[in-house]
Amino acid sequence: MSATSEVQKSQKEEITDDISQDNSIDLNKLAALRAKQENKMAAKIVAKKERSLNFGIIGTGQGGSRIAESFFKLNYETIVINTCLADLKFIEIPDSNKLLLDNGIGGSAKEIELGRAAAENNRGEILQLINEKLSASQVNVLCLSLGGGSGAGSCETLVDILSSLEKPLIVIATLPMDSDDVKTKSNSLETLSKLTMFAKSKKISNLIVVDNAKIESIYKDVSQFDFFDLANKAIVNTLDVFNTLSCVASSVKTLDSMEWSKILMDGGGLSVYGEFSVDNYTEDTAIAESIVNSLSGNLLAQGFNLADAKYVGFMICANKNVWSKIPASSINYASAMVTDVATGAQGIFKGVYTTDIPEDVVKVYSFFSGLGLPNERIDGLKKETAELQSKVKVKDEQRNLNLQLDTGKNETVSAAQKVKDKIAAKSSIFGKFTSGTIDRRK
Repeated sequence: MSATSEVQKSQKEEITDDISQDNSIDLNKLAALRAKQENKMAAKIVAKKERSLNFGIIGTGQGGSRIAESFFKLNYETIVINTCLADLKFIEIPDSNKLLLDNGIGGSAKEIELGRAAAENNRGEILQLINEKLSASQVNVLCLSLGGGSGAGSCETLVDILSSLEKPLIVIATLPMDSDDVKTKSNSLETLSKLTMFAKSKKISNLIVVDNAKIESIYKDVSQFDFFDLANKAIVNTLDVFNTLSCVASSVKTLDSMEWSKILMDGGGLSVYGEFSVDNYTEDTAIAESIVNSLSGNLLAQGFNLADAKYVGFMICANKNVWSKIPASSINYASAMVTDVATGAQGIFKGVYTTDIPEDVVKVYSFFSGLGLPNERIDGLKKETAELQSKVKVKDEQRNLNLQLDTGKNETVSAAQKVKDKIAAKSSIFGKFTSGTIDRRK
């Protein structure tokens, strides 16, 4: 022990002795106060461990900001960025966490270049907001719509800024709905191409692709006003479940924080995830059969080859009453089915949890990382875009023809007649008056 430590020890002993000799202090009350303080400190430590990873959320553009807003409602630190003030106003997060990329008129009208220029012109302000609001984050999550102007246009600048902070960067990018226009679909292909290059160069730790067309099919009976709210909750909910339950103890099997971190950040490619419910769970193969029948149908994107996944995580959750009715062998059958789906996975991590789900169902959450591009979906999107662009070209040509008015006159004759009319007009009294050459000779 060093000399300094000896002095400190001696001083501490003297202080303790002084307190013990002070008749004005009730040592029992002092002990009780100390116990309360220790419990309070312990409670704070436990409270901080609510989630495995501290996400810092960045939403850009209208679509990305709406996803970010859903994260904020789950108490994640969040900022949003947009070129349109009107869109920012309706995002329910503090105004101090919003940044308007002022580009004059406002908005970007789905023009990627306008969004890119606005982000580049505000690099300093973007970095300042990130440093002020997201300094405590361990992992940053950038949310954007692939088809918009502000979100898609700003993503290159934002990836550059965020990757320079030396924190893992996750990107959540949404593909367009079937009903979206050709500009949105064309933007989506262009932006996805950029993001896949960032993933390949390791600027992005994980690119999560969400397909609004797929979510649209899942929530096909939902009104237009409710669709995006439900879609954004679906995008955020599964991620939050993994991030929350991975730091919760389980009496059966925990998918722990390190396993979750590996799934999320070490896949080296694209990811997709989803959830579904099992109503008829009493048969020992019921959960396994539901995985076979429902897994791909409830993932938030389509066209991926799940056999290519590097890592797979799945969680099976139910309340105590439901678990009491489930045969022990059900989990083993379910695990076998997931293994059959992800034949090339280096690691498959599962968690089995008793939760306070009010419904009389089993919830299954799955996450596949390290995937390649969803070629089936991309090929379909390319075909749709080409067909729409062809139709737009034909419409433009027809529009130009419709703007030509045929007067029924021979153009050569008409041109000659125009010259004669011009000469005659100049010779007239009114023509001379307007040209300032009135003949005043008597």
